[in-house]
Amino acid sequence: MAYFCVRTHTPRTAPMRLEPKPRRMPAQEEIARLAYSYWEARGRQSGSPEEDWYRAERELKRAADVKPW
Repeated sequence: MAYFCVRTHTPRTAPMRLEPKPRRMPAQEEIARLAYSYWEARGRQSGSPEEDWYRAERELKRAADVKPW
């Protein structure tokens, strides 16, 4: 025999609704590591460290927004 919730009239065995995960901001170490890899990929040529940093930050934030399902 199934038990029902008095307020919602749904079975108590119904799965709980999943709450969205809070957005995790990338750590500075992660951003620095990725920005450094961009510099290395350019052959350690001169470039814009700021542009590498912002690119790495955007990439990591975008990756954090991807839904697992």
